[in-house]
Amino acid sequence: MVPREWRPADSSTVFTILPWPLRRPDHLLVLPPERWASAQQRLKTGFSLTSRQGAVVQRAVAGSAVRKPLDDAGRLCLGEKLTGLLGLSGKAGLVGCLDRFEIWEPGRLAETLGEIEQVAEETLEQLMI
Repeated sequence: MVPREWRPADSSTVFTILPWPLRRPDHLLVLPPERWASAQQRLKTGFSLTSRQGAVVQRAVAGSAVRKPLDDAGRLCLGEKLTGLLGLSGKAGLVGCLDRFEIWEPGRLAETLGEIEQVAEETLEQLMI
C-alpha cells in the first residue's frame, strides 16, 4: 500500500512504472504524471528525429513503461509481469525519492541498503547538504 502522504489528492492519477535499470531491473521506478512528463520531454528533446541512439532509447523506455492508478485502498496493483520481473510475492519494499518512489523485493532492498547509505553519504558531502 502506498503511504497516504505519498498519494496524490486526485484519486484518478495514473502512475508510470518502469522496470529499472532497463537492462537488468532490480526495482520498479514509479513516476507521478508530472515526473513522467518531464522524463518524456527530455527523451523527446534530447535526440534528433534521425538519431538511431535516440530512437532505441525512446523505444526501450516507452516499451517498458506501464501505467497504473492506485486502487480505492491506495494499492498499486502491479500485475504478474511486473511482480515476476522482481520476484515479488506478497510484500514489497517502498523507497521514497523526492519526486518519485521505488518498489523493491524486500530481500534485494536489504542487500542494497549498505550501498545506498554509502553512496548517499559520499554524494551529500560533495553537494554540501
